[in-house]
Amino acid sequence: MFAALNDKKKERVDLTCDDDNESEQEREPTGSHNVSPTLSTAKTSFTPSSGTSSKKRKVIHLPQKRGPMDAHVRRAPEDVVDDRRAKGPSQTTIERCFRSPEEKKRVDSYVADWFYECGIPFNAAKARSFEVMLEAVGQYGPGYKGPSYHDLRVPLLASTKEKVMVMKTKYQAYWRRYGCTLMSDGWTDRRGRHLINFLVNCPEGTYFMGSVDASSHIQDATMLSELLDSKIREIGAECVVQVVTDNASNYKAAGKILMERRPTLFWTPCAAHCIDLMLEDIGKMQQNKSVIRKARMITNFIYRHTRLLDAVRVTIGGDLVRHSVTRFETSFLTLQSLLKHEEKLKLFFVSPSWNTANLAKTEAGKTDC
Repeated sequence: MFAALNDKKKERVDLTCDDDNESEQEREPTGSHNVSPTLSTAKTSFTPSSGTSSKKRKVIHLPQKRGPMDAHVRRAPEDVVDDRRAKGPSQTTIERCFRSPEEKKRVDSYVADWFYECGIPFNAAKARSFEVMLEAVGQYGPGYKGPSYHDLRVPLLASTKEKVMVMKTKYQAYWRRYGCTLMSDGWTDRRGRHLINFLVNCPEGTYFMGSVDASSHIQDATMLSELLDSKIREIGAECVVQVVTDNASNYKAAGKILMERRPTLFWTPCAAHCIDLMLEDIGKMQQNKSVIRKARMITNFIYRHTRLLDAVRVTIGGDLVRHSVTRFETSFLTLQSLLKHEEKLKLFFVSPSWNTANLAKTEAGKTDC
């Protein structure tokens, strides 16, 4: 009996109603989907029977399910973000039209709470990966549970490493076809270590090779040329077209050694460092030297006293640009900042609040300001 009933089960149930008060028969739909909807929840439609007009066929339609086709139709989060960041007019999506400003404000408040609670820098919101993450979560839909501490620490980290290796393989194909540029950038961290970063640039993008701690080495031309040459061999000597470093004398001599060793290689100084050195020479001119020195005295005096600094911030509505010892362009940025807030600073230093302050009676307060 059960076998016969199972043979007659279908996904669509036809109930034939007879005007002569004949008995109604139902066949409960089952099948490969293992779904058994009730008459109260299923969608129904009435159409004339193929027999007589007195009979009607009642068709029960099963609710549709979202299948794997959505994964093929849905756009990748990276593509959506790229279109959103593209210049030019953008078209408002249908989903955004049905969202009220209050609903977006509520979601934004949750995102902001996470930034504040975890101490995330606000610049992280400008990152492309941040937009891709939000787009991916939105495409997933309600009920998404984020990765755990262990997931971030072990499996997802290993997966990201594999993706980086795949990206490196793609970049290497461009290196062999179009050539690439080896770039080095030296800097000193908070612990006083001198680190040298090595990056490879090609039309596809920039790849970070790694850092070298050169604190215990004498950074002469021989040492730097050997270090750069080892990175060239790691990339492939036939792939490297040029080497870009800063314009210091030791790097300049190292670049000359490399060009003699590898005739097909070019050494190029960093353009930003060249401009910085040009601004240093301009600042040493007599007509500019005294002006820069006075601007430095004013800003240093203001930033040495916290109460004065707070009063200046309230007056100009922000901060002044401070002079940096290692960045010579900051001297000109300091002059530009003082010129921008010139009128407000003049009003502040002739105001009664400054004239009655103890700092105004000091020798530095009289000469510097």
